[in-house]
Amino acid sequence: MNQEKLIKDKLGIEAESTKEQKIIQFLGGKLSAYILTMVILVFIAIWLYRQIYGVLEPIDIIIDSMVTPVLVAYIFFYILRPINNLLVKRFSINRSLAAILSMVFGIVVIIAIFVGAIPVIVEQTQHLIGAIPSYVNTIKGYLESNADNAIVKSITDYINNNLNTTQLSAKAFDIFGSSVSGVASAFSSTATVLMTAPFVLFYLLKDSTKFQNFIISKLPDKIQSHVEETLEEIDNKVGSYISGQMLVSLCIGILLFIGYTIIGLPYAVSLATLAAILSIVPYLGPILAITPAMLVAFASDWVMVVKMLIVWFVVQFLEGNFISPNIMGRTMKQHPLTVIFVIIISANMMGIVGAIIGIPVYAILKILLKKILLLIKNRYNRIYKGE
Repeated sequence: MNQEKLIKDKLGIEAESTKEQKIIQFLGGKLSAYILTMVILVFIAIWLYRQIYGVLEPIDIIIDSMVTPVLVAYIFFYILRPINNLLVKRFSINRSLAAILSMVFGIVVIIAIFVGAIPVIVEQTQHLIGAIPSYVNTIKGYLESNADNAIVKSITDYINNNLNTTQLSAKAFDIFGSSVSGVASAFSSTATVLMTAPFVLFYLLKDSTKFQNFIISKLPDKIQSHVEETLEEIDNKVGSYISGQMLVSLCIGILLFIGYTIIGLPYAVSLATLAAILSIVPYLGPILAITPAMLVAFASDWVMVVKMLIVWFVVQFLEGNFISPNIMGRTMKQHPLTVIFVIIISANMMGIVGAIIGIPVYAILKILLKKILLLIKNRYNRIYKGE
């Protein structure tokens, strides 16, 4: 009797041991334990860092000065990479010279924009701001002539109570001036970034894969292929999105400028430039961009409003059916509601920067989560197969 009990206890212990081994295997064994420990230590380090932030503030400044140039360099890297690859593969130019030529092309484009377009944009924007009171008065006059309508009357009352046309232009100039000075101060305070980013960009264009391969080679053999595949997917998705979205926005700006010029809409350069910039933000950007164009058109006459709407819908039709499908393809194809929610959340967290980078960050997190869940599923099927 005692012997049978001992055998049962032994079998029970072995069964429990087998289950524990399978659980450990499922969790990834020693490698996963190591990774989990490192993650916990990182979170502890972050918590400690927040507790003694004042003491470590100089380190934070150093980190910021390193991270920002890398981010700026990566943005331009994805924009210039197609040109760099074309020079290397099509014209057989060595990577160092191709990187230099790509950067020179980017610098020439930036200088051309600042020299050619910026003065016109600033001048037209100043005129547009100065004309805001007359536009508001025109709209008020139309609304007052139709004051019998309850909705129109409520809009008129709101304008009379909240929009002082004598102060509106001054406020607009203050906002415009503060925006310009804010951008100028940002550039002046990031002189180090502007000096460092080109060097980072050069080495990214020249040796874009060497650093990645070096990091992967230092990882355990079991996960090297998974990490390489994940990084390649992230690189393709984010790179295609950034360069594609920039090109799509540029096409929208050019088409709107041509359309606005043909119909004679005032401030065509400023309105088209604003639309191009806002179009970087999917879905919500074009909606915001149409507002000032509608205001300018409405202040002219109803015929101009109709013309402006025709131009806008034609450009949106071309963008949705020809430009984006050919440039973007199915890159980071997300449901519109998902995109809108991501943009709103990221904009609330990080402002305009969040609205711009929200979709790429969301795509990266989605890829990482998908890969992790796939690894867990494969491990589960392999260990518990047949049970």
